[in-house]
Amino acid sequence: MHDMEYEDFKKKGFQVFPAILSDKQILAYKNRLTDVYREQVEEFGEDNLAKIGEQNVVRSPFLYDESFRNVFYNNFTKKVVKDILGDHAILSLQNAIFIPPYQSHHQSFFHRDIIYQEFTSSRPLSINLYYCLDDYSEDNGGTSFMPASHKQEKLPLDQNEETPTVKAGSVILFNSMVYHKAGNNKTNQTRCGINNMFTLPFIKQQIKYPHCLKDKTEDEVLNRLLGFESNEFLSVSDFRNYRLNRKNNAQ
Repeated sequence: MHDMEYEDFKKKGFQVFPAILSDKQILAYKNRLTDVYREQVEEFGEDNLAKIGEQNVVRSPFLYDESFRNVFYNNFTKKVVKDILGDHAILSLQNAIFIPPYQSHHQSFFHRDIIYQEFTSSRPLSINLYYCLDDYSEDNGGTSFMPASHKQEKLPLDQNEETPTVKAGSVILFNSMVYHKAGNNKTNQTRCGINNMFTLPFIKQQIKYPHCLKDKTEDEVLNRLLGFESNEFLSVSDFRNYRLNRKNNAQ
């Protein structure tokens, strides 16, 4: 990541990177997301999803289809996460959102992606890498940002919003503390994207991925990103055995 790009990200709180996904990848992910969403509807019930505002939301698709690991664990994403958060970041969440034409949704108000978030920090604690699977614009409910709002403790009432026009296959990098929202889709086509949020390990994951996955992979970097190295310990013995194993392995 070049210095100029990072400076823009620090100043505004967001940055667009074009042409990260190929047309073939875009089509494959859209088709697979539709399948995973059907599975989640069968699992939880369409009426229940509607009651809690979760219709058209695909939670943690990589837990249902391993191909979605490639969305948060690829050369581009790994580099950006390391450049901004360092070597110990973890995946906090992976969610996909469909926004159909002329339908209300729970992302349509300005918000931050870290809860209890009325504070600022000298460096990012969390970032989002949002993979756009369709063209994004103001007309189809593209993501709007309040530039530089990550530098303010509370929602600024006097700021202008900015809705970047983004081509399918692009990635929007943004500080999780920047206020943002999804707009209303006024076209005839559903728009879709996959949001991957990464945090420093003292911030809890939305879903405890080590518990869901059970077994580690053979890739130690991926294990750390999934949260296997930052799990809470279940007992004093558990904590001490972990430290002992690390000490023994280092020798």
